[in-house]
Amino acid sequence: MNLLDELADVFLDGNIDEMSYVLNCRTREVLLDAPEALTGEPEIDWDDDELTADLVMVPSVSTPEMYDVMVSFAKKQPDSMKILLIDVLNGNKPFRSFKDKIYELGIENHWYEFEQDYAKGRMAEWLEEFCKIEVSK
Repeated sequence: MNLLDELADVFLDGNIDEMSYVLNCRTREVLLDAPEALTGEPEIDWDDDELTADLVMVPSVSTPEMYDVMVSFAKKQPDSMKILLIDVLNGNKPFRSFKDKIYELGIENHWYEFEQDYAKGRMAEWLEEFCKIEVSK
């Protein structure tokens, strides 16, 4: 898996409770920072400036941002599908309803490709801004 694919997955999966992901900008390695009790590995010592000099926290997609991505996807669909998708996004439990609806419509593969493309674009911008690493999307 290349760096951009890995970062896109981490971005979409988000940080969970006591766990977060960081990127070593020098080695381009994605690291999991979590308590040793969860991983069996020591967690990152953020007080060690030498050790953490090249580390940057990998962002995760926010709920409002993901909602906007789903709306953007819906707006790119044919009118009949667009109306159905926008309708579920404006109803109760929009995330669950959206997923149910894309499966019902048989467009889940298009959605996952759209979502990955979005995440790769965001992570490419992030890499350039925070690590000065240019990548092709």
